[in-house]
Amino acid sequence: MKTLIISAFLCLSVTILSAQEIMELDATKLTYAPNSSSVLQDGDSFTYTVSERFNGQFAEDPIAFMNAHFDIQKVIDASKNKNYDSYLVTFKSSNGYLQADFNNKGSLLKTYQNFNNVILPLALRKEMHNTYKGWTLVKTKYNAKTKGDLLVKALYRVKLENGNQRQNLKIDARDQGIGVAVN
Repeated sequence: MKTLIISAFLCLSVTILSAQEIMELDATKLTYAPNSSSVLQDGDSFTYTVSERFNGQFAEDPIAFMNAHFDIQKVIDASKNKNYDSYLVTFKSSNGYLQADFNNKGSLLKTYQNFNNVILPLALRKEMHNTYKGWTLVKTKYNAKTKGDLLVKALYRVKLENGNQRQNLKIDARDQGIGVAVN
């Protein structure tokens, strides 16, 4: 009886194992798009919704982010038959936007940046901590303008609170926190 059960088990095992076929699959391409975006077009204006890997990635350095993840030549080539003089591209994220104006050859003419709740540079945070002891940072805004690659204006607007007291600061970011103007 033992021999019969063992023989049946072995025959069943051999049958199951021999029934397995090797199937060769077709090749598949895998791509990784960490910063995928959605695009809307309205004439010569384009709006890109930026997907960030982490919160504040785009606001940290929006022009470098744009240069690394956007190719204006592809946009120009796609709309070649329309003969636009310039292209206004707006990059939107969860806490602000960058507007970039390009000429018809793809050169950057100017940009405008506007971001809310940005992290201040370390040197500026240290200076504010030492200058405004006991105050709480409530809100930050960052606005900047460039002409080409030259930074023309960069301004942080900071709101501080200490109990019932409130204070609004305007800080020229080009000076890296030197010279704080109080409103």
